[in-house]
Amino acid sequence: EKSEDQQHTHRWTVYLRGLENEDLSTYISKVAFHLHESFKDHIRTIEKPPYEVTETGWGEFSILIKVYFRDEKEQPVSFYHHLKLFRKNKTDKDTGPVISEVYDEFVFHHPREKFKELLLKKPEKKFTDHFLNPYFDTKAFIQAEEDHIAKLTTASKQVSERMDQLRQNLYVLDEEIMHLDKIARQT
Repeated sequence: EKSEDQQHTHRWTVYLRGLENEDLSTYISKVAFHLHESFKDHIRTIEKPPYEVTETGWGEFSILIKVYFRDEKEQPVSFYHHLKLFRKNKTDKDTGPVISEVYDEFVFHHPREKFKELLLKKPEKKFTDHFLNPYFDTKAFIQAEEDHIAKLTTASKQVSERMDQLRQNLYVLDEEIMHLDKIARQT
C-alpha cells in the first residue's frame, strides 16, 4: 500500500492575484482558502501577499476562496475555483504547469469614503519575481475585457437607437390621437 506522500502525484498552487500581478494588499486584508477537508488544516488564511497556497495531492476539487477587505464594513466576497491538475487534451506533450485562471472583477456599489479612496489608488508594487510569472498571460484577459466592452458599447448604441425610434413612433401616435380627438370633438 502506498503512503500518503506517494499518493500525492501533483504539486499545485492556488492563488488570488491582480491582473498584472500587482500588490492587492492596498484593498485586501486577508484571503481564506478552504481546501478539501482531507487536507490537514484545510482552511488556510493568508494575511499578506502573495495570496496563495501550495500543496500536493492526487485529485481535483473545488476550493472556496473568501476575500476580506481593508474596510471591515465591506462584506467578504466568496467564490469557488476548481483546481485542475490535468490537461484537457491528454495527448498534449507540454510538460509545463497546468494553468487554470479565471478573470473576475469585484464591484463595490457604495463603498464608504475611506475605502473608496483606497480603491482609487493604483497599487504601488508588482510581484515581478513570482515563480509562475512566465505563465501569467494578462494579454488574453485584457483582450477579453476589451472585446466585452466593445460588445457592451455596441449593444448600448443599439438600445439607444431603438429607444429613439420608439420615442419618434410614440410622438407620431400622440399627434394622431390628438388629431382624432379634435375630429371627435367637432362632430
